[in-house]
Amino acid sequence: MLRFVMATIFVLAAAAGGCAHEFTYLPVDNAGGGPASRYGIPPEAPRGEVYVTSFGFTQMDVAPGQNGDMMHARLAVVNNSVAVWTVDGRAQQLEISPGQPPLTAAFINTDAGAGPIYMVPPAQHRVFDFYYPLPAPLNQPQQLGGFQLDWRVDVAGRMVAQRTPFQRFDQSRGVYETYPPYVYVGLGWGPGWWYGPMYPIGYRPVIRGYYYPPSRARTSGAWRGTPRTAPPSSGGWRGTPPSGGARPGGGGWRGSPR
Repeated sequence: MLRFVMATIFVLAAAAGGCAHEFTYLPVDNAGGGPASRYGIPPEAPRGEVYVTSFGFTQMDVAPGQNGDMMHARLAVVNNSVAVWTVDGRAQQLEISPGQPPLTAAFINTDAGAGPIYMVPPAQHRVFDFYYPLPAPLNQPQQLGGFQLDWRVDVAGRMVAQRTPFQRFDQSRGVYETYPPYVYVGLGWGPGWWYGPMYPIGYRPVIRGYYYPPSRARTSGAWRGTPRTAPPSSGGWRGTPPSGGARPGGGGWRGSPR
């Protein structure tokens, strides 16, 4: 598997008066060591792995005349088994405060086809980008010190669940790991979109800005992200709001680093 050194992520956040400040949200669990956490699943006898990362706040047009900053989180699921795995996009929830209910994604972008339940075929990988609307004042990076992604993957009928905590840092921090290139592909690259029930189906969200990790560039001795604009439009935008929206049953197995 092709691996190369990747950088920490710099988040482009618009502040008052049009100024920008760079923040990065990094995982702080024991499966980290850089801008992504890696888990072998199932933990006692891994037959694949999950990478979890975040590009932080992402500036998006989410409906006609409506824009805002949404929190991004990514799962890259690698299935090295002989069975089909599944990912329910509605079950990947974000926790931002003990006093706030967990959040379900407003949008999902992926290369896994139509959702909200996606297949990860044997010997393949799929990437899932989740976008969460945060309530004020936590929708500003200066007010959000961290969050937690509660994620789960159905491994051939067995639910594997884990919580990945993230913490906000100014500028860069941590030891850089090596990751497969698909862990850091650009936002909006997947052909398939799923829309939450509060957002108009078929309206193409436009990604206005985020900090994207470099491919193989080094500036002044330090890896740096570069601001991105909206990616080219792609076909296959589709999705329907969930019926009921119930979260699958609790419990599950904790992941562990490989």
